[in-house]
Amino acid sequence: MAPRDDRPQNGGFAPDDAEDLASPTWAAGIGAGNVLPQAGAEEDQEIWLLSYSDLVTLLLSVFVMLLAITSLKDQLPTTPQPETPAIALHAPQALPPLFDEPVPVPTTDPAPPDPRPRLDDDEVAVTAPERVAERWRETLAGLGVPRSVAVDVRQNRVGIVIGEGILFAPGQAELTPGGDGLLRRLAPTLAATRGDIVVEGHSDSTPIGNRRFPSNWELSGGRAASVVRRLIELGLPPDRLSAVGFADTRPLSTGADPVSMARNRRVAITIQADGLPDGFPAAQEPGRAIP
Repeated sequence: MAPRDDRPQNGGFAPDDAEDLASPTWAAGIGAGNVLPQAGAEEDQEIWLLSYSDLVTLLLSVFVMLLAITSLKDQLPTTPQPETPAIALHAPQALPPLFDEPVPVPTTDPAPPDPRPRLDDDEVAVTAPERVAERWRETLAGLGVPRSVAVDVRQNRVGIVIGEGILFAPGQAELTPGGDGLLRRLAPTLAATRGDIVVEGHSDSTPIGNRRFPSNWELSGGRAASVVRRLIELGLPPDRLSAVGFADTRPLSTGADPVSMARNRRVAITIQADGLPDGFPAAQEPGRAIP
């Protein structure tokens, strides 16, 4: 009895395989001598690459961690720090000042207030203006000053008003011989008087216009400057003197007659009312006799 042949028909292939072998593409591959492909052979050869990449990644992570720990260890303090009390954490801290504060200077006892009436912060009014004016009139009369020279005391200033005809010729700013002699008599008394001296030039309202004095401003200012220059030559300190011209802006009389116009043309030498010459009798209170 012949042995049983269990091999499948069609050369040992299943029916489905037989259909594939019967296809023209498969048959062409067999005819060219190609071997049948083995399923999964290349995938088995690449599995070890996955394990190798995981191992390399883990090693890299370990080295990064070691490097980070080493860098952090170098920054830690080597000596133990004292513990901060819990109360100090909540206590308000004093902030530095934004600007340099001035150091307080100990103050001394303030000076007693000046009983005289006040005009400005640095000025006081005359307590007895009429008495001061009378003293100046007596002093000027003793110097031989003409009686037409007036004395005017206002607030904290004493004004010696000199008419234009005594000091200057009409329309001129040069001192006349008589005006120069008057300043020679006044200079010692003015030098002995304390305080600043302001020489004011005034004119009338008659317009003037020439090459030297285009207007009354130049004329009044030039006359005041001539008086100041002569007083400096007579020995008064220049830092006490100043000259100013007012033209016709401060008239003494508003009339247009010759007498009023002549009165407005003047030079006023004003000094501080409290600055009396050395040896000048002090002004007495009203109601007391004048010696």
